[in-house]
Amino acid sequence: SKDFFFFKPNNYPDFYINEEVLKIIDRYILKSYLSRLAVVFAICMVIFIVQTFWLYIDELAGKGLDMIIISKFLLYFSPKLVPMVLPMSVLIASLMTYGSFAENYEFAAMKSTGISLRRALTGLFIFHIILGIGSFYFSNHVIPYGELKSYNLRKNLKKLKPELAIREGIFNEVGNINIKV
Repeated sequence: SKDFFFFKPNNYPDFYINEEVLKIIDRYILKSYLSRLAVVFAICMVIFIVQTFWLYIDELAGKGLDMIIISKFLLYFSPKLVPMVLPMSVLIASLMTYGSFAENYEFAAMKSTGISLRRALTGLFIFHIILGIGSFYFSNHVIPYGELKSYNLRKNLKKLKPELAIREGIFNEVGNINIKV
């Protein structure tokens, strides 16, 4: 009969996920994601800055520049690198975070407590929307300023110290004079 079943539809235990548990899970997911995102972003940014340094080494080397001017150049040029580094960092950090959760059966534990995968990832979805809005603002306001400063610094370095700016086989402008070597 119906008394044979341990759990009847009307007498399920009052087990439910309260809001405090969801806040703790959201904080845990966001904390593990943000820590990986910060590390991956820093590593990728260093790689891209080194690549930029090697790209502009011919404009910087041999002019007797001190480290302050070279650091200014890299600082002014680094905002231009953020739109390339940020999507890659988000992708790698997401893969690392979700892979870690899947490897440690944390998603399975969330599913077993009644939290859907969609609900577990809602906090990160909201974070990515905010990150996208911040990235849009950064691209429209910070990058043009950094590009202007970087361009002005490079132009001033060419005018002030043209020692090794003369290249062989092309016309080189030194002040008001054009020279072909």
